Parts: sequence; C-alpha cells; structure tokens
Amino acid sequence: MFICFEGIAGSGKTTQTKLLADYLKNIKSKDIFVSAVYERGRRKAISGFMNLLGIKADQNAVMFLFQALHAIQHHEVNEALMSGKIVIADRWRYYFFSHHLQQNPFNGDTKLMNKLDLLAHRTLEPDIYFLLKVPPLIAYERYLKREHAISGGGLDLMDGKYFKSVSGYYEQLAHDKGWNVIDGMQSQDKISKEIHCIIDKKL
Repeated sequence: MFICFEGIAGSGKTTQTKLLADYLKNIKSKDIFVSAVYERGRRKAISGFMNLLGIKADQNAVMFLFQALHAIQHHEVNEALMSGKIVIADRWRYYFFSHHLQQNPFNGDTKLMNKLDLLAHRTLEPDIYFLLKVPPLIAYERYLKREHAISGGGLDLMDGKYFKSVSGYYEQLAHDKGWNVIDGMQSQDKISKEIHCIIDKKL
C-alpha cells in the first residue's frame, strides 16, 4: 500500500506522516517506509549545496535539482513497495505542479511539465491520497516560523498570495481526483483518528 499526504506547506503533513507511521508500525505491526524528499538530513544538505553554488538565484537550476531528488524518491519508494512495505510519502508528484504552475517558469507549457514529471516519478501513483486542508494564511505563518527556525529563511519565502493560490490548486485537485480531504485545523489526535479510520478499511 502506498499512502501520500499532500497540501500546502505548514498544513501538518510531516506531523501526520510520522503519527501514521507510528500507528501502523506499533499498533498494526506493519513494516513501514517513510518517504520525504526534502526533510531531515536532506533539507540541510540541499540548502547548503544551493547556497554554496548559488543555485537559489536560478529557478531552473532549483527545479532540476529537486527533480533529481524526486527521481531518488521514486527509486526508494519503488524498492520499498517491491519488498512488501507500506509506504507513507510526505508529498509526491503534485508538489512539482503546484509550485511551478504558480511561479510559471514553463510559460504555461504543461506538456513539458508532464514530461519532466514522468522522468522523475514515472507512472507510480499512491493508492490513497490525503489532503490536509488549512487556511492559507495560517499555513503561511506556520511556514515562516518553521523555515526561520531551520535555516533562517528556507528555500523561498513565498508570500501569502502564493499560499492562497497553491491552496486553491490543491483543493480543486482533491475534488477532481477524489482525495480524502481532512480538516487540518482539528487537534492532531482528531486528525489522526480520522486518517486511521480510512486506512483501517483498506488494510
């Protein structure tokens, strides 16, 4: 089983990914693999790499770097699934589209975006998607606080308008594709219980 959490930065994806992994491992006795393309050690390594080489100044350079990370993520996830593990991903392919459709470095060329996405993620799709829905401005405030604490600024301090636009993209995507939409403003415990109820029916 392949499970994915999607949503704007600051919506609680990383927290719920960890909580679900603990639940499946400790309560359901499942073998779990957690996939996150830009968290923990990778976050610091990539941020340092971009600063050292001046990559942050060029959107295309950043995009190619992250597509390389996404290709690595695909390899890790595919290996884990082949070995029979349940995979929980903190975002998958749609982050690429949500970001670049707003920044528009491709000048609206969605065919090119799809080709670049397929190079990284191939055709592998999660079995279950969760969208954690949080008001854009609240998510933006959480994002700023987190990024300043981690690296004094993060990859790109997008503004509130950007967060609102990306939030709208995700909500439309969830509607069109029938994702499980969870109210991210509930307590962590209530969010987790709602997620567990959905997952338990699939196990």
